[in-house]
Amino acid sequence: MERDFYKSLSQLAKHYDITTMPTQHFNYPYNISLALRDIEAQLKTKSENWQSIRLIKKASKTYFAIEERCNTGATLFYVPVVPLYQFLHNKVHRKAACLLLSVCAYLYRNADVPYYRLEDSYLYYNYEMLNDWLEQDEEIEDSQNSKKELQRAEIIGDMMGQKISNHKNVLFFEQRLKRFRPKDRFDKECLQLAEKAFKLYCDYPNESIKRNAHYNNAVKSEDMDEDDYYNEETVVAMDKYISFFAESDGLIYDNLTSMVNNEFNEYAETQEPMIFKTFDASNITDKNLDFENQLFKVLNELCQLLN
Repeated sequence: MERDFYKSLSQLAKHYDITTMPTQHFNYPYNISLALRDIEAQLKTKSENWQSIRLIKKASKTYFAIEERCNTGATLFYVPVVPLYQFLHNKVHRKAACLLLSVCAYLYRNADVPYYRLEDSYLYYNYEMLNDWLEQDEEIEDSQNSKKELQRAEIIGDMMGQKISNHKNVLFFEQRLKRFRPKDRFDKECLQLAEKAFKLYCDYPNESIKRNAHYNNAVKSEDMDEDDYYNEETVVAMDKYISFFAESDGLIYDNLTSMVNNEFNEYAETQEPMIFKTFDASNITDKNLDFENQLFKVLNELCQLLN
């Protein structure tokens, strides 16, 4: 057991470029306990996505298994399209808005960020629920204003959906970047964000935000979990907290986020990108979460710019 332990520890340390504390001269099991505490402390500072470490005992083998995971912090990554529509019709910021349009087109077409006006999207269902609620109860306070907001969400949402789904807005991404000359702080922030998104597009042109997402966060792996997937969804799926939507203002927004948060409170966990690595002397997976780390940063900055 000790021999396997230190062989696996050596493989893990090499992979993460960690210098381990010498513990082999201590008696068993204190040496194992000390080495575990040391490697766990170092992984916390060394790996951005480190989640947990397990010591697996299987048959006659003993080895480490690591879970890496993107921590989204229970954030709603909802990208508003109404402000983008307004910027596109503003002469001062139209060119900056075209950059953001290319960013959005990449996120939708390549990274698979859902769009709220498509019937199979989670937020489409929620907007429909709000619409039905308003139609059934005419005595709701500010009912007319809410109906106008919903109508705007539908009309502008459909128009922006056509633009965001248009492949030309990805095709012209690089050209727009090269020609853009920022005139103020907002322009500069748009340019910086667009450059990050374009680099992501160049480095990972065909990668989806869901590439390392697993149903109910369960990975079918001989080394990590022998249980079958549950039939019922028990975690908040990624396509529920990542999406395009109308706008982050008004009565409809307040009701929408209230509905969403109430539903999410029923779940104990959120579906997040995760990978597992085993250190059992076999080849270590080359999977990583670099794409997801960068994409969540782009989404966060885009939401801030448009809110």
